[in-house]
Amino acid sequence: MKRQRSKSVIGTKAFAAITAVEGLKLSAASKNRLADLKAKGLNNDERRAEIIRAYRAAR
Repeated sequence: MKRQRSKSVIGTKAFAAITAVEGLKLSAASKNRLADLKAKGLNNDERRAEIIRAYRAAR
C-alpha cells in the first residue's frame, strides 16, 4: 500500500516561531529575499525555486 504525502504548508509566522524555538534566525539578506519574492507574487513552488537558485549561485 502506497503512503500519500502530506501537502500541508506552514506560513511565514509559524515557520518563524518554530525556528525561534530551535534557536535559528533568518539573516537580514534572507528576510529581504523572502520579502522581495513575496512582493513579486510568486507561488510557493516559484519561491522555493528562486531560493534554491540563490543558494546554488552563492556556492
